[in-house]
Amino acid sequence: MTTSKERNRLGLLRPAAVATGLLAATLLTVPELRGAWGLPLQIALWCCLALFGVDFARSALRYAQGERSTAARVRLLVGALAVLPVPLALLLGAEASSAWLWTVLWLASLDRFASGLAMLLRVVRLELRPLTNVLILFVTVLFGVAVTLYLLERHDQPSAFGTLPQALWWAVVTLTTTGYGDEVPQTLLGRTVAGLTMLSGIAVIALWAGILATGFAAETRRQELLRTWDLIARVGLFRRLGPTVIAEIARHLRHWDVPSGAQVIRQGQPGDSMYFIAEGEVEVAVSPPVRLGQGAFFGEMALISGAPRAADVRATLPTTLLVLDIVDFRELCARLPELAQAIADESDRRRAENARAPS
Repeated sequence: MTTSKERNRLGLLRPAAVATGLLAATLLTVPELRGAWGLPLQIALWCCLALFGVDFARSALRYAQGERSTAARVRLLVGALAVLPVPLALLLGAEASSAWLWTVLWLASLDRFASGLAMLLRVVRLELRPLTNVLILFVTVLFGVAVTLYLLERHDQPSAFGTLPQALWWAVVTLTTTGYGDEVPQTLLGRTVAGLTMLSGIAVIALWAGILATGFAAETRRQELLRTWDLIARVGLFRRLGPTVIAEIARHLRHWDVPSGAQVIRQGQPGDSMYFIAEGEVEVAVSPPVRLGQGAFFGEMALISGAPRAADVRATLPTTLLVLDIVDFRELCARLPELAQAIADESDRRRAENARAPS
C-alpha cells in the first residue's frame, strides 16, 4: 500500500512533472530550439514519463491485488492515458516533436483536475434546465439571424451569404462576438440585424456565464460547508452542542492548513481570532510549554479580555485549524449563549490547570 508520505511526495512531483513536460514538449516544436536543445528536452520528457510510469505501475499493482473501487479504476485509466500514448506514437513512426504533444494528457493526472472536472459536471447537471433554456434561445436567435441575412444578402454577396450554411457560420461568429469572419452586410437592414445580433450574443453569453458562475459559487460553498462540518466533528467542544448550533457555527468558520513549525500566534499581537484544532498539534510557549492536540482550542482569552496575545503558538505537526474571527466570535456568543458558556467553562478549567502547574 502507498503510505501517506509517499502520496504527499507524488502529489508534489506530479505538478512539477506536468509543468516540465508541457514546457519541454512546447519547446520541442520550435525548430531552432529542437536543433540545439533537442536531446536535453527529450531526456527531461523521458524522466517525467518514467515518473508517470512508476505511478501507473503502482495503480496496476493495487488493482491486481483486489482494489477494484471506482477510484482505483479511474486512477488506472488516467495512468494509462499518461504513459501509453507517447511510446505508441513513437512506435508508429510519429516525429518526436509530434509524439510528445500527447503530454497534454498528463494534466488529467492532477488531483485538482479531477476534482475540478467533477465539480464542473455537477454544476452542469444541477443547472441543466436553465442552461438548456439559454441554449434553446441561442439556437433560435442563431437560425433567425442566419435566415434573415440569407434572404437580405444572398444576391449582393453570394460568396458569403449564398447558402444557409454560410449564413449560419456568419451568425455563429457574430453571436459569439468574435467578429464578422471578414464578411460585412452591405444592406442597411442587414447591418441593423448585425448590430442587434451582436447585442443578443452578449446577452446570451452573459446569461450562460451568470448561470455557471452562480452554480460554481453555490457548489463551492456547499463543499466548503461539508468539509468544515467534517472538521467540526473532530472538536470536542462542538460535539457537546446541538446540530442547530453547529450549523450556525459552521457558516462562520474557515479552515487553515498550517505546516509543521509555522507560527500561528505571536506574543504581544492584538487578538483578532480564536482557533480550534481539527487535526494536528500546536505548542503554546509558556513555562512549562503546553501542547494542544485535536479537539482543543486556543486564542480565546485575548478575544474575551481584549488584552494582547500572552504567548507564542506554533504548529509542531501539520495542522488543520478552524478559525473564528473576533467579529463572528462576538456575534455568535451574543446569539448562542451555550457556545459562550462552553468556551468560558473550558477557559476557566485551563486557567485552573495552569495555576496548579509548577513553574
